[in-house]
Amino acid sequence: MPQPPAPRTGAPVRLPGHRPAHLARSGFFDPAHPERPWTGEVRLHRFLVDGDPARERFRLERPVGYWDARLGPVVVPADPAGFSTDLTSVPPALRWLVPTTGRHLPAALVHDGLVAGSDGPPSYLATRPVDRVSADRLFRRALRDLGVAPLRREVMWAGVSVVTALTGPLRSTWRSWLAAAATAALVLVVGTLAVVDLLDLARVLPWMGQRAWWVELLTGAAAALTVPLLAAPLWGRRWRAGAVAGVAAAALLPVTVAVLLASASFAAVDALAGGRPRRAARWAVFALALAGTVAAVAALAR
Repeated sequence: MPQPPAPRTGAPVRLPGHRPAHLARSGFFDPAHPERPWTGEVRLHRFLVDGDPARERFRLERPVGYWDARLGPVVVPADPAGFSTDLTSVPPALRWLVPTTGRHLPAALVHDGLVAGSDGPPSYLATRPVDRVSADRLFRRALRDLGVAPLRREVMWAGVSVVTALTGPLRSTWRSWLAAAATAALVLVVGTLAVVDLLDLARVLPWMGQRAWWVELLTGAAAALTVPLLAAPLWGRRWRAGAVAGVAAAALLPVTVAVLLASASFAAVDALAGGRPRRAARWAVFALALAGTVAAVAALAR
């Protein structure tokens, strides 16, 4: 894969020997001038992978530093020539909730640097090695220091923690996949049946029954958000991340399905208008399959 030349970064980056005076306990700093208050500025160099506009990556023209209350100073990247990022790694269907850039971007960049380069030299500078679990915890603290709202912060931390659990050592990965499968099954089954019951397509959930719509809405939402917690113990030490991820998935399921359906339909029409019938056909098949799945679940619930 052809790579662009690394951006010029000036003098070599070094870790500050002591915590910058403008930081109370933790926070971001400019590695080139750690004694100055951080302005929040992030400079990125955009390039295309194999010249494909749909596959963009970014290099940092200036490194980002974060002083963690537990791990001390961390600077990303250690080597601008060997590090690139896609900014905040979020599935397209969830970018309405967590966009690729925004208030949280500096924390996402530092986290990317901490977890990248598993097969090569580290992509960060620190006074000690930082494993993925520690990187995930630092990510949550960095989001807090950036002023990200608590609920969004917990959801973002749970997302990266689940990825860590699913890609960890082999002896613990199977348990995480079992927990993820159980959580997904509970969310999909209970969430879908709650929507079916709410729309009066069938009476399947006893806690909803034949009640006023607003009562069904409240009881159905409460159950959909509570049931995923049953799978939390399967996550072991990561039970908190599993619980947050399960509850978030249950809460976001209806919106995510709607966004996927609308996005796929729009992409099909857009590709057809742009003279790309094969791409339009693929998106149309996906949209029809998704709509058919929802209709089939509703029919089976009758």
